[in-house]
Formats: sequence, structure tokens, C-alpha cells
Amino acid sequence: MKTRPSISEILIKRRETLEELKEKVPLETLLDRLDSDKGNSKNNQSFKDFRGSINHDEDVAVICEFKPASPSKGHISDSKIQDALEVFKKADASAVSILTEENYFNGSLENIKIAQNIIELPILRKDFLMDEYQIYEAKLAGANAVLLMNDVYPDIKEGISLCSELELGYIVECKNREDIEHSLAADADVVGVNNRNFQNFSVDLKTTQKLSNSVPPEVVLVSESGVQGPEDAKKVAGYGADAILVGSAIMGTANTEDMHRAAKNIIKSVKGLKVGRT
Repeated sequence: MKTRPSISEILIKRRETLEELKEKVPLETLLDRLDSDKGNSKNNQSFKDFRGSINHDEDVAVICEFKPASPSKGHISDSKIQDALEVFKKADASAVSILTEENYFNGSLENIKIAQNIIELPILRKDFLMDEYQIYEAKLAGANAVLLMNDVYPDIKEGISLCSELELGYIVECKNREDIEHSLAADADVVGVNNRNFQNFSVDLKTTQKLSNSVPPEVVLVSESGVQGPEDAKKVAGYGADAILVGSAIMGTANTEDMHRAAKNIIKSVKGLKVGRT
């Protein structure tokens, strides 16, 4: 039986993969490609407001995630990105998250390149970003937002600033009150609370409940991980989440019909349930 990797092993491997890529394609090359894209109307992306798409007046937004595998669950789905995106669109998702980490999530940046050509919804690059290189990569691939994790991305304020410069949205992921305070001090206006404990990979939806009051009402709060169906979705909505990110509960179904049913049921369950925070 294959042992589950620790978070430190995942991050070490991610750093190795990143450094290998930077040797093959230096940052200067990425910047040249971005400049070239700016001058090419065919490749010039239209702005998609990620934050606006997940911040509704009455409904809790649902971000559907393309997640082929994970360290905690192993293999999740053989679904093609094109099929999953069609499901997310029909289910009325507010935005799409795409895993790009290759070693443990079976993700790929190529999936963002495919997605940006076939879906109008904003696309979040979900990965362990630890260098500005990966933010430029995301922009070049066609992402509209990135995940910035406290204790993984080295300078959250600089990361947010670069995202603003590139017209990218973001979620700043937090695991405790200290992370939230740090993120707010960096002027984050979208904060994610991960319900997963990365030390043992256990999930507790009450993490969102415990931390939601630390997030001001004008900041968008995204609850990440652990929502398995409509009842869980309603719980985190009641805890004050403005948006929910759902991956395995949708991707882990048997076929696209079941995938659509799972996504639609979760999305319908939180319509009109946005409670706000004080």
C-alpha cells in the first residue's frame, strides 16, 4: 500500500519541479511571452472578475474544481477537462478551479489553456504557489485568479500586488486566525479558510465556523475542502461563507450524469442562504 505523503514532502517535490521548469524556461522568457500576448489581439484575454463572480447578494457561490487526484484520496477521476467543464457550466457554477500540481494531484497547466478557450467562467489556478514565476505562468496560461497560501507563498502582500498588476484575482488561503490577520494586513479582499488539516489531512467543517468572525464582512470568505453534499454546503453557508470550493464530492462520482447531479444539488442547496457576517 502506498503511503500518503506529508505536506513537507509535497512542498519539497513541488519546489524541485518548479526549479527544473525555471531552468528550461527562465522568467525572462515568460515575461517576453506575456509582452507578445499583449500585442496580439487573438491571444489577449478579456478581463474576468473572479471576486465579483463569487460574491453574490443572496446566494452562496460555488466554485467547482477539476481535481483528478489528491494525496488524501489518491485517484479520484478519469474525467476529461472538457467534460467536467461542461458539467460545471450546466450546473450553474460561479467559477472554476483547476488543479495544476502534477505529482500528487495529477494536474496540469495545460488544462487551464484548454479551459480558457471553452468556458466563460473565471478560472482559478489551484496549486502550491511559492514563486512569482507561477503567477506569471498562470496569467500566460489563461487563468483569471490564483491561490496564494500563507506559509507557502513567501510574501502575500507582494503576491497580491502582482496579481493586481496582471489583472488576476486571488484567494489567500488561511488555516488559523494569525493567517487571517496577516492576510488582512496585506490588504487581501478574498480569504479562503481550508477545513483540511495538512498535518494529518483530516477535515473539520467547523474550522470555517471558528474563523469566519475574524473575516470582516467586506472581505469575501471562501470555505475550502470537506463539503461532501448539500447538507455540508448548507452548514458552511450558515457559518458565514460567501463561497464554497468543492472538488472531490463532484469529481468522485461515477459518470458525467452523476457529476452534474452532485454539482447541481450542492449549488441549488445554498441559493438564498448567504447570511453575511458582522
